[in-house]
Amino acid sequence: MSKREPAAFILVLAAALAIRLFLLAVPGAPKTDVFYYDTQAVADLLRGANPYGHIYVVPPAVATPGAARVFAYLPGVFAFLVPAGAAMDIRVGLILADVVAAISLYAIRGKYSVWSAAIFLLLPPTILFSTWFPDNSMPAIAFLAVAIAVESRGKRWASAALWGLAAASSQLIWLVFPLYLYRSYKLRRLWDAAVSALVAAATVVPFLLWAPGTFFYDTTLFQFEREALSLVTSGPFGINLNLSIQGIASTLGFSVPLVVRAGVVVLVLAVAMRYVKGSLGSLLLASTLFLTVTLFVLPEDLYLAYFELPLFMLLAWFALRGESAPSPREAPEAPPGLKT
Repeated sequence: MSKREPAAFILVLAAALAIRLFLLAVPGAPKTDVFYYDTQAVADLLRGANPYGHIYVVPPAVATPGAARVFAYLPGVFAFLVPAGAAMDIRVGLILADVVAAISLYAIRGKYSVWSAAIFLLLPPTILFSTWFPDNSMPAIAFLAVAIAVESRGKRWASAALWGLAAASSQLIWLVFPLYLYRSYKLRRLWDAAVSALVAAATVVPFLLWAPGTFFYDTTLFQFEREALSLVTSGPFGINLNLSIQGIASTLGFSVPLVVRAGVVVLVLAVAMRYVKGSLGSLLLASTLFLTVTLFVLPEDLYLAYFELPLFMLLAWFALRGESAPSPREAPEAPPGLKT
């Protein structure tokens, strides 16, 4: 990289952070229910109570119907939310996740890394989703970002562990996890996949054992039992467009069965697998395309915030283009049994 690039990145990072902190300080209630769920869930966890199954108090203007007892997020989000919530405001944790993701994009050794990081930091939806319209996608994106950055430097085992943390933080990572496993299989890196699965399980299982039925309902079943919104409804941005297949169908007076939507997703996954090669970039591009299509097909309701993850994956793929090879000190680790 040229000597100007670090200075440019620091300037962009400082400006993006200042914008976020300014919006955080502007008086006014957050425009989504996520803030209230996160704040109360963190308080529960800090006093030793189970956040899954808690009765949440949310202002009617932003409340999700039928979700008073539902914490729909995976426990990996607490890695960012608990420290911030204990000290000040859970949105500080989301802003920190933004910063981690941006630094990770910059750390990828590609000639477009600075551009990718700048776009991510300064894009208005990314700014709003950690401040006025808080969304819990960012912790998983932060873990995934570091996983991509460290793998680009040849650190396979650290990357595998971080993939596991990302999977323990967002259901959207579950959707692309088969593509990650397929690449691991093609590269004969089954130990990597095992490490990812073990880390994800170590994060999730304690909460699952705490209240199995409640946890499973909150994090999985609720997403498919909630009532689908019509194509056009009022939302945090004034108008919410539910462009999912189910949203369009409900507006027309019928419903598309989950088994049909799941079948379409499996077919799209099979197509996406054909584009997963050995490179990390191929995995990210295939995941971006697969996840974007899936978001229109699978959920009952489609929200703009869902596209944070595929957007980040696209930016990470862009950052990886022109990536320089790892130095000898950072060469990829040899598989077990082949180290000399």
